[in-house]
Amino acid sequence: MPLQTTSDYNQAFALVREVISEWDPYCLLASGAPKDEFDHEIAELVGSIPRIRSESGAAQAISAIFGRAFDPVSFSPESCADVGRQLFDRLKVARFI
Repeated sequence: MPLQTTSDYNQAFALVREVISEWDPYCLLASGAPKDEFDHEIAELVGSIPRIRSESGAAQAISAIFGRAFDPVSFSPESCADVGRQLFDRLKVARFI
């Protein structure tokens, strides 16, 4: 199901936010950072959904976005593999891909 409506976007955003919040790179959310700490990166990931075709594709998208925002060395595709798998699986179940 492609993201065609505002409702689709909002649902995808909430799903991606949940996955990223559970991952919580640098433990920022667990340390008391605001819930919207990663919203810019989440919005970029939502924009990438139409191009995500696999677990590794999801990991590469996360790596590219978080690497640009924070540190490319810390966010290699390999280090993002687990969260990429989780994101891909959740997007698939929700029929966004």
